[in-house]
Amino acid sequence: MPIISLFNDIFREPWMIDPQTAVAQKEVLHGLLMGMEFEDDDDDKLPDSVKHNDNNIIPNGKKVHLAYLQGTMFRDGTVCGIPGTRVIANDLLNADSQKEIIGHILIIDSGGGAANSVPDLAEAIQACTKPVIAYVDGYMCSAAMYVGSYCDHIIAHREEDQIGCIGTMIQLADYPKQVRDSDGMMHIRVYADGADEKNSEYEAALEGNFELIKERVLNPANERFKADIKSNRPNVREDQLRGRTYPAKDVTGTLIDAIGNFESAVQKVIELSTLNIKPMDDLKNILTLPTCQDLQSVDGCVTLTKEQMEEIDAAVGVGITEKALNETNQKTITEQAQTIKDLTAERDELKPKADQLDGKEAEIVTLTTERDNLKEENAKKDARIAELEAALDKNPDNDEDPLPAMHLGNPAKEDTFKELSDEEAMEYARKVVKGEI
Repeated sequence: MPIISLFNDIFREPWMIDPQTAVAQKEVLHGLLMGMEFEDDDDDKLPDSVKHNDNNIIPNGKKVHLAYLQGTMFRDGTVCGIPGTRVIANDLLNADSQKEIIGHILIIDSGGGAANSVPDLAEAIQACTKPVIAYVDGYMCSAAMYVGSYCDHIIAHREEDQIGCIGTMIQLADYPKQVRDSDGMMHIRVYADGADEKNSEYEAALEGNFELIKERVLNPANERFKADIKSNRPNVREDQLRGRTYPAKDVTGTLIDAIGNFESAVQKVIELSTLNIKPMDDLKNILTLPTCQDLQSVDGCVTLTKEQMEEIDAAVGVGITEKALNETNQKTITEQAQTIKDLTAERDELKPKADQLDGKEAEIVTLTTERDNLKEENAKKDARIAELEAALDKNPDNDEDPLPAMHLGNPAKEDTFKELSDEEAMEYARKVVKGEI
Protein backbone atom coordinates (compact mmCIF):
# COMPACT_ATOMS: atom_id res chain seq x y z
CA MET A 1 0.00 0.00 0.00
CA PRO A 2 1.41 3.44 -0.86
CA ILE A 3 2.39 5.49 2.19
CA ILE A 4 0.32 8.48 1.02
CA SER A 5 -2.83 6.35 0.79
CA LEU A 6 -2.16 4.91 4.23
CA PHE A 7 -1.74 8.38 5.73
CA ASN A 8 -4.97 9.49 4.06
CA ASP A 9 -6.84 6.65 5.74
CA ILE A 10 -5.23 7.40 9.09
CA PHE A 11 -5.75 11.13 9.20
CA ARG A 12 -8.76 11.71 6.97
CA GLU A 13 -11.22 8.89 7.64
CA PRO A 14 -13.49 8.39 10.66
CA TRP A 15 -12.45 5.35 12.65
CA MET A 16 -14.36 2.39 13.97
CA ILE A 17 -11.81 0.96 16.36
CA ASP A 18 -11.57 -0.11 19.97
CA PRO A 19 -9.33 1.98 22.28
CA GLN A 20 -6.74 -0.75 22.95
CA THR A 21 -6.16 -1.27 19.25
CA ALA A 22 -5.93 2.46 18.66
CA VAL A 23 -3.29 2.83 21.36
CA ALA A 24 -1.34 -0.14 20.01
CA GLN A 25 -1.25 1.44 16.57
CA LYS A 26 0.29 4.68 17.81
CA GLU A 27 3.76 3.13 17.84
CA VAL A 28 3.30 1.90 14.29
CA LEU A 29 2.11 5.33 13.19
CA HIS A 30 5.06 6.98 14.93
CA GLY A 31 7.43 4.60 13.16
CA LEU A 32 5.89 5.43 9.78
CA LEU A 33 6.19 9.15 10.41
CA MET A 34 9.84 8.69 11.38
CA GLY A 35 10.54 6.80 8.13
CA MET A 36 10.78 3.31 9.60
CA GLU A 37 10.71 0.53 7.00
CA PHE A 38 8.65 -2.60 7.43
CA GLU A 39 9.25 -5.96 5.77
CA ASP A 40 6.58 -8.47 4.88
CA ASP A 41 6.99 -11.87 6.51
CA ASP A 42 6.29 -14.45 3.84
CA ASP A 43 7.65 -17.36 5.90
CA ASP A 44 4.45 -17.89 7.88
CA LYS A 45 1.71 -17.89 5.26
CA LEU A 46 -1.70 -18.99 6.40
CA PRO A 47 -3.62 -21.75 4.58
CA ASP A 48 -6.28 -20.50 2.19
CA SER A 49 -8.57 -23.53 2.53
CA VAL A 50 -9.30 -26.76 4.36
CA LYS A 51 -10.19 -29.97 2.52
CA HIS A 52 -11.10 -33.58 3.22
CA ASN A 53 -7.60 -34.57 4.32
CA ASP A 54 -7.68 -31.76 6.90
CA ASN A 55 -11.21 -32.47 8.11
CA ASN A 56 -13.05 -35.61 6.97
CA ILE A 57 -16.52 -34.07 7.24
CA ILE A 58 -15.61 -32.08 4.11
CA PRO A 59 -16.42 -34.25 1.06
CA ASN A 60 -13.61 -35.44 -1.18
CA GLY A 61 -12.87 -32.92 -3.90
CA LYS A 62 -14.48 -30.06 -1.96
CA LYS A 63 -12.90 -27.24 0.07
CA VAL A 64 -13.84 -24.60 2.61
CA HIS A 65 -12.21 -21.29 1.75
CA LEU A 66 -10.41 -19.43 4.55
CA ALA A 67 -10.15 -15.63 4.65
CA TYR A 68 -8.43 -13.61 7.37
CA LEU A 69 -9.47 -10.28 8.85
CA GLN A 70 -6.64 -9.55 11.25
CA GLY A 71 -5.02 -6.48 12.73
CA THR A 72 -6.05 -2.92 12.01
CA MET A 73 -8.41 -2.66 9.06
CA PHE A 74 -7.53 -0.53 6.05
CA ARG A 75 -9.25 -0.53 2.72
CA ASP A 76 -6.02 -0.75 0.73
CA GLY A 77 -3.78 -2.68 3.12
CA THR A 78 -0.75 -1.63 5.15
CA VAL A 79 3.00 -1.56 4.77
CA CYS A 80 3.18 -4.34 7.37
CA GLY A 81 1.88 -6.95 4.98
CA ILE A 82 -1.72 -7.01 6.25
CA PRO A 83 -4.00 -7.15 3.21
CA GLY A 84 -6.60 -4.46 2.76
CA THR A 85 -10.29 -5.27 2.89
CA ARG A 86 -10.52 -4.81 -0.89
CA VAL A 87 -8.04 -7.68 -1.35
CA ILE A 88 -9.98 -9.86 1.10
CA ALA A 89 -13.22 -9.01 -0.73
CA ASN A 90 -11.73 -9.99 -4.10
CA ASP A 91 -10.40 -13.25 -2.64
CA LEU A 92 -13.87 -14.09 -1.28
CA LEU A 93 -15.57 -13.48 -4.62
CA ASN A 94 -12.92 -15.42 -6.57
CA ALA A 95 -13.18 -18.39 -4.21
CA ASP A 96 -16.97 -18.26 -4.28
CA SER A 97 -16.92 -18.79 -8.06
CA GLN A 98 -14.88 -21.99 -7.78
CA LYS A 99 -16.84 -25.23 -8.05
CA GLU A 100 -14.87 -27.06 -5.37
CA ILE A 101 -15.50 -24.34 -2.74
CA ILE A 102 -18.59 -25.10 -0.64
CA GLY A 103 -18.37 -22.13 1.72
CA HIS A 104 -16.13 -19.64 3.52
CA ILE A 105 -14.81 -19.09 7.04
CA LEU A 106 -13.77 -15.49 7.76
CA ILE A 107 -11.31 -15.72 10.66
CA ILE A 108 -11.50 -12.45 12.58
CA ASP A 109 -9.02 -11.05 15.07
CA SER A 110 -9.30 -7.30 14.68
CA GLY A 111 -10.15 -4.33 16.83
CA GLY A 112 -11.48 -2.45 13.81
CA GLY A 113 -10.02 0.29 11.67
CA ALA A 114 -10.87 2.91 9.12
CA ALA A 115 -14.56 3.39 8.32
CA ASN A 116 -13.90 3.13 4.60
CA SER A 117 -12.52 -0.40 5.07
CA VAL A 118 -16.01 -1.78 5.69
CA PRO A 119 -18.11 -1.31 2.48
CA ASP A 120 -16.09 -3.37 -0.01
CA LEU A 121 -15.82 -6.38 2.29
CA ALA A 122 -19.43 -6.14 3.46
CA GLU A 123 -20.64 -6.05 -0.15
CA ALA A 124 -18.50 -9.05 -1.07
CA ILE A 125 -19.91 -11.10 1.83
CA GLN A 126 -23.44 -10.29 0.71
CA ALA A 127 -22.59 -11.19 -2.89
CA CYS A 128 -21.29 -14.66 -1.99
CA THR A 129 -23.62 -17.46 -3.08
CA LYS A 130 -22.10 -19.86 -0.56
CA PRO A 131 -22.28 -19.54 3.24
CA VAL A 132 -19.83 -17.25 5.02
CA ILE A 133 -19.13 -18.07 8.67
CA ALA A 134 -17.36 -15.56 10.94
CA TYR A 135 -14.97 -17.28 13.35
CA VAL A 136 -13.71 -14.93 16.07
CA ASP A 137 -10.29 -15.76 17.45
CA GLY A 138 -9.52 -12.86 19.78
CA TYR A 139 -11.20 -9.58 18.81
CA MET A 140 -14.21 -8.63 16.71
CA CYS A 141 -14.66 -4.98 17.56
CA SER A 142 -15.99 -1.88 15.87
CA ALA A 143 -15.34 -2.06 12.09
CA ALA A 144 -14.59 -5.80 12.43
CA MET A 145 -17.93 -6.20 14.22
CA TYR A 146 -19.54 -4.26 11.39
CA VAL A 147 -18.11 -6.65 8.78
CA GLY A 148 -18.76 -9.77 10.86
CA SER A 149 -22.43 -8.88 11.23
CA TYR A 150 -22.92 -9.54 7.50
CA CYS A 151 -21.82 -13.17 7.83
CA ASP A 152 -24.41 -15.95 7.93
CA HIS A 153 -23.28 -17.16 11.35
CA ILE A 154 -20.82 -15.92 14.00
CA ILE A 155 -18.88 -18.28 16.27
CA ALA A 156 -16.41 -17.11 18.92
CA HIS A 157 -13.54 -19.40 19.84
CA ARG A 158 -13.49 -18.57 23.56
CA GLU A 159 -15.87 -17.08 26.08
CA GLU A 160 -13.35 -14.29 26.76
CA ASP A 161 -13.04 -13.16 23.12
CA GLN A 162 -13.86 -9.44 22.83
CA ILE A 163 -16.99 -8.51 20.90
CA GLY A 164 -18.74 -5.21 20.13
CA CYS A 165 -17.37 -1.67 20.53
CA ILE A 166 -20.08 -0.47 18.12
CA GLY A 167 -19.41 3.23 17.49
CA THR A 168 -17.55 5.77 15.40
CA MET A 169 -14.70 8.09 16.32
CA ILE A 170 -12.16 10.33 14.72
CA GLN A 171 -8.73 11.35 15.94
CA LEU A 172 -7.18 14.56 14.73
CA ALA A 173 -3.60 15.73 15.08
CA ASP A 174 -2.81 19.15 13.69
CA TYR A 175 -2.15 22.75 14.55
CA PRO A 176 -4.88 25.43 14.68
CA LYS A 177 -5.21 27.74 11.66
CA GLN A 178 -2.49 30.00 13.01
CA VAL A 179 0.05 28.99 15.63
CA ARG A 180 3.73 29.40 16.38
CA ASP A 181 5.53 26.27 17.47
CA SER A 182 8.23 26.00 20.12
CA ASP A 183 10.88 26.74 17.53
CA GLY A 184 9.20 30.02 16.63
CA MET A 185 7.92 28.71 13.26
CA MET A 186 4.48 29.93 12.26
CA HIS A 187 1.91 27.42 10.97
CA ILE A 188 -0.87 29.10 8.98
CA ARG A 189 -3.79 27.76 6.87
CA VAL A 190 -5.59 30.27 4.67
CA TYR A 191 -8.84 29.56 2.76
CA ALA A 192 -10.08 31.47 -0.28
CA ASP A 193 -13.00 33.85 -0.11
CA GLY A 194 -16.25 31.97 -0.37
CA ALA A 195 -14.64 28.78 0.97
CA ASP A 196 -15.52 29.45 4.57
CA GLU A 197 -17.30 26.08 4.86
CA LYS A 198 -14.25 24.19 3.70
CA ASN A 199 -12.96 21.91 6.49
CA SER A 200 -15.16 23.83 8.92
CA GLU A 201 -15.83 20.70 11.02
CA TYR A 202 -12.13 19.96 11.11
CA GLU A 203 -11.08 23.50 11.99
CA ALA A 204 -13.79 23.81 14.64
CA ALA A 205 -12.68 20.56 16.25
CA LEU A 206 -9.10 21.80 16.40
CA GLU A 207 -10.43 24.85 18.25
CA GLY A 208 -12.34 22.62 20.70
CA ASN A 209 -15.76 22.79 19.08
CA PHE A 210 -16.82 19.21 18.20
CA GLU A 211 -20.44 19.75 17.27
CA LEU A 212 -19.93 20.15 13.54
CA ILE A 213 -17.65 17.16 13.11
CA LYS A 214 -20.03 14.98 15.08
CA GLU A 215 -23.07 16.26 13.21
CA ARG A 216 -21.62 16.05 9.73
CA VAL A 217 -19.08 13.21 9.92
CA LEU A 218 -19.28 10.99 12.97
CA ASN A 219 -23.00 10.82 13.73
CA PRO A 220 -24.15 9.91 10.20
CA ALA A 221 -21.53 7.17 10.01
CA ASN A 222 -22.46 5.96 13.48
CA GLU A 223 -26.19 5.85 12.72
CA ARG A 224 -25.58 3.81 9.59
CA PHE A 225 -23.34 1.54 11.64
CA LYS A 226 -26.03 0.91 14.27
CA ALA A 227 -28.81 0.56 11.71
CA ASP A 228 -26.86 -2.06 9.77
CA ILE A 229 -26.03 -3.97 12.95
CA LYS A 230 -29.72 -4.01 13.89
CA SER A 231 -30.62 -5.25 10.43
CA ASN A 232 -27.94 -7.94 10.42
CA ARG A 233 -28.36 -8.94 14.07
CA PRO A 234 -32.06 -8.54 14.90
CA ASN A 235 -31.64 -9.76 18.48
CA VAL A 236 -29.10 -7.09 19.44
CA ARG A 237 -30.06 -4.98 22.45
CA GLU A 238 -30.04 -1.18 22.38
CA ASP A 239 -27.55 -0.98 25.21
CA GLN A 240 -25.13 -3.09 23.15
CA LEU A 241 -25.03 -0.38 20.48
CA ARG A 242 -23.46 2.29 22.68
CA GLY A 243 -19.81 1.40 22.13
CA ARG A 244 -19.10 -1.04 24.93
CA THR A 245 -16.92 -4.12 24.35
CA TYR A 246 -18.20 -7.41 25.81
CA PRO A 247 -16.84 -10.88 26.50
CA ALA A 248 -18.27 -13.32 23.98
CA LYS A 249 -20.17 -15.23 26.67
CA ASP A 250 -22.20 -12.08 27.47
CA VAL A 251 -23.41 -11.45 23.92
CA THR A 252 -24.10 -15.00 22.71
CA GLY A 253 -27.47 -14.94 21.00
CA THR A 254 -27.29 -11.23 20.25
CA LEU A 255 -23.99 -10.06 18.72
CA ILE A 256 -22.76 -13.62 18.09
CA ASP A 257 -24.49 -16.96 17.62
CA ALA A 258 -22.32 -19.46 19.47
CA ILE A 259 -19.03 -20.28 21.15
CA GLY A 260 -17.12 -23.21 19.70
CA ASN A 261 -13.95 -24.49 18.08
CA PHE A 262 -12.86 -24.31 14.47
CA GLU A 263 -14.46 -27.72 13.84
CA SER A 264 -17.85 -26.24 14.69
CA ALA A 265 -17.28 -23.49 12.10
CA VAL A 266 -16.54 -26.11 9.43
CA GLN A 267 -19.63 -28.08 10.47
CA LYS A 268 -21.73 -24.92 10.16
CA VAL A 269 -20.46 -24.37 6.62
CA ILE A 270 -21.52 -27.94 5.74
CA GLU A 271 -24.90 -27.42 7.42
CA LEU A 272 -25.63 -24.17 5.58
CA SER A 273 -24.34 -25.35 2.23
CA THR A 274 -26.83 -26.47 -0.41
CA LEU A 275 -24.99 -29.74 -0.96
CA ASN A 276 -26.78 -33.04 -0.46
CA ILE A 277 -24.06 -34.94 1.40
CA LYS A 278 -24.63 -38.60 2.30
CA PRO A 279 -22.33 -41.29 3.69
CA MET A 280 -21.86 -44.29 1.37
CA ASP A 281 -22.94 -46.88 3.93
CA ASP A 282 -24.24 -49.26 1.25
CA LEU A 283 -20.79 -49.82 -0.28
CA LYS A 284 -19.78 -52.41 2.29
CA ASN A 285 -16.77 -53.78 0.41
CA ILE A 286 -15.26 -50.42 -0.59
CA LEU A 287 -15.74 -49.05 2.94
CA THR A 288 -13.41 -51.77 4.26
CA LEU A 289 -10.51 -50.10 2.44
CA PRO A 290 -8.54 -47.80 4.81
CA THR A 291 -8.68 -44.73 2.55
CA CYS A 292 -12.40 -45.11 1.78
CA GLN A 293 -13.87 -45.56 5.25
CA ASP A 294 -15.47 -42.09 5.27
CA LEU A 295 -16.58 -42.06 1.63
CA GLN A 296 -19.41 -39.60 0.88
CA SER A 297 -21.62 -38.73 -2.05
CA VAL A 298 -22.24 -35.08 -2.88
CA ASP A 299 -25.39 -34.38 -4.87
CA GLY A 300 -25.34 -38.01 -5.99
CA CYS A 301 -21.70 -37.97 -7.12
CA VAL A 302 -18.58 -39.37 -5.47
CA THR A 303 -15.16 -37.80 -5.90
CA LEU A 304 -12.16 -40.03 -5.29
CA THR A 305 -8.58 -39.00 -4.60
CA LYS A 306 -5.63 -40.57 -6.42
CA GLU A 307 -4.80 -42.55 -3.29
CA GLN A 308 -8.34 -43.94 -3.09
CA MET A 309 -8.35 -44.84 -6.79
CA GLU A 310 -5.06 -46.71 -6.40
CA GLU A 311 -6.34 -48.68 -3.41
CA ILE A 312 -9.62 -49.56 -5.16
CA ASP A 313 -7.70 -50.58 -8.30
CA ALA A 314 -5.46 -52.85 -6.24
CA ALA A 315 -8.49 -54.43 -4.55
CA VAL A 316 -10.19 -54.98 -7.92
CA GLY A 317 -6.99 -56.59 -9.23
CA VAL A 318 -6.99 -59.04 -6.33
CA GLY A 319 -10.65 -59.80 -7.00
CA ILE A 320 -10.01 -60.50 -10.70
CA THR A 321 -7.13 -62.83 -9.81
CA GLU A 322 -9.24 -64.71 -7.29
CA LYS A 323 -12.06 -65.00 -9.82
CA ALA A 324 -9.68 -66.39 -12.42
CA LEU A 325 -8.31 -68.89 -9.90
CA ASN A 326 -11.83 -69.93 -8.93
CA GLU A 327 -12.78 -70.38 -12.57
CA THR A 328 -9.62 -72.42 -13.17
CA ASN A 329 -10.30 -74.55 -10.11
CA GLN A 330 -13.90 -75.08 -11.17
CA LYS A 331 -12.80 -76.07 -14.66
CA THR A 332 -10.26 -78.50 -13.22
CA ILE A 333 -12.87 -79.99 -10.89
CA THR A 334 -15.31 -80.40 -13.79
CA GLU A 335 -12.68 -82.06 -15.96
CA GLN A 336 -11.63 -84.36 -13.14
CA ALA A 337 -15.24 -85.33 -12.48
CA GLN A 338 -15.71 -86.22 -16.15
CA THR A 339 -12.51 -88.26 -16.11
CA ILE A 340 -13.73 -90.12 -13.05
CA LYS A 341 -17.05 -90.75 -14.76
CA ASP A 342 -15.35 -92.06 -17.91
CA LEU A 343 -13.00 -94.29 -15.95
CA THR A 344 -15.86 -95.64 -13.87
CA ALA A 345 -17.80 -96.55 -17.02
CA GLU A 346 -14.73 -98.20 -18.51
CA ARG A 347 -14.11 -100.09 -15.28
CA ASP A 348 -17.72 -101.30 -15.19
CA GLU A 349 -17.40 -102.40 -18.82
CA LEU A 350 -14.18 -104.34 -18.14
CA LYS A 351 -15.32 -105.90 -14.87
CA PRO A 352 -17.09 -108.94 -16.47
CA LYS A 353 -14.02 -109.65 -18.54
CA ALA A 354 -11.88 -109.23 -15.45
CA ASP A 355 -14.14 -111.68 -13.61
CA GLN A 356 -13.76 -114.13 -16.51
CA LEU A 357 -10.02 -113.67 -16.37
CA ASP A 358 -10.11 -114.28 -12.65
CA GLY A 359 -11.90 -117.59 -13.32
CA LYS A 360 -9.38 -118.53 -15.97
CA GLU A 361 -6.57 -117.63 -13.62
CA ALA A 362 -8.09 -119.90 -10.95
CA GLU A 363 -8.41 -122.68 -13.53
CA ILE A 364 -4.83 -122.07 -14.61
CA VAL A 365 -3.73 -122.29 -10.99
CA THR A 366 -5.59 -125.62 -10.61
CA LEU A 367 -4.17 -127.01 -13.85
CA THR A 368 -0.74 -125.76 -12.94
CA THR A 369 -1.02 -127.53 -9.61
CA GLU A 370 -2.18 -130.71 -11.30
CA ARG A 371 0.62 -130.40 -13.84
CA ASP A 372 3.17 -129.92 -11.09
CA ASN A 373 1.77 -132.90 -9.20
CA LEU A 374 1.93 -135.06 -12.34
CA LYS A 375 5.42 -133.88 -13.02
CA GLU A 376 6.39 -134.79 -9.49
CA GLU A 377 4.70 -138.19 -9.80
CA ASN A 378 6.37 -138.81 -13.19
CA ALA A 379 9.68 -137.79 -11.67
CA LYS A 380 9.21 -140.39 -8.93
CA LYS A 381 8.34 -143.07 -11.49
CA ASP A 382 11.30 -142.06 -13.64
CA ALA A 383 13.47 -142.35 -10.56
CA ARG A 384 12.07 -145.84 -9.83
CA ILE A 385 12.65 -146.95 -13.43
CA ALA A 386 16.19 -145.61 -13.22
CA GLU A 387 16.62 -147.51 -9.99
CA LEU A 388 15.39 -150.78 -11.54
CA GLU A 389 17.47 -150.26 -14.64
CA ALA A 390 20.47 -149.74 -12.42
CA ALA A 391 19.67 -152.97 -10.63
CA LEU A 392 19.40 -154.88 -13.90
CA ASP A 393 22.63 -153.42 -15.07
CA LYS A 394 24.33 -155.03 -12.06
CA ASN A 395 23.23 -158.62 -13.11
CA PRO A 396 25.85 -160.49 -15.24
CA ASP A 397 24.83 -161.16 -18.78
CA ASN A 398 25.53 -165.04 -18.95
CA ASP A 399 23.82 -168.44 -18.67
CA GLU A 400 25.23 -169.29 -15.24
CA ASP A 401 22.89 -166.88 -13.41
CA PRO A 402 19.74 -166.61 -15.37
CA LEU A 403 16.82 -164.58 -14.08
CA PRO A 404 14.38 -166.76 -12.25
CA ALA A 405 11.22 -167.48 -14.06
CA MET A 406 8.71 -164.69 -13.63
CA HIS A 407 5.13 -165.34 -12.65
CA LEU A 408 2.91 -164.49 -15.57
CA GLY A 409 -0.10 -163.91 -13.44
CA ASN A 410 -1.88 -166.85 -14.92
CA PRO A 411 -4.98 -167.55 -12.81
CA ALA A 412 -4.68 -171.30 -13.38
CA LYS A 413 -4.65 -173.64 -10.51
CA GLU A 414 -1.06 -174.44 -11.06
CA ASP A 415 1.39 -171.63 -11.63
CA THR A 416 3.01 -171.71 -14.96
CA PHE A 417 6.38 -169.99 -15.14
CA LYS A 418 8.12 -168.89 -18.25
CA GLU A 419 11.70 -167.95 -18.43
CA LEU A 420 12.01 -164.42 -19.90
CA SER A 421 14.81 -162.91 -21.78
CA ASP A 422 16.49 -159.80 -20.54
CA GLU A 423 14.50 -157.52 -22.85
CA GLU A 424 11.21 -159.11 -21.89
CA ALA A 425 12.05 -158.83 -18.24
CA MET A 426 12.86 -155.13 -18.58
CA GLU A 427 9.62 -154.46 -20.49
CA TYR A 428 7.73 -156.31 -17.83
CA ALA A 429 9.33 -154.21 -15.10
CA ARG A 430 8.38 -151.00 -16.88
CA LYS A 431 4.74 -152.08 -17.08
CA VAL A 432 4.79 -152.94 -13.40
CA VAL A 433 6.21 -149.52 -12.51
CA LYS A 434 3.69 -147.77 -14.71
CA GLY A 435 0.90 -149.73 -13.17
CA GLU A 436 -0.05 -151.44 -16.36
CA ILE A 437 0.31 -154.85 -14.70
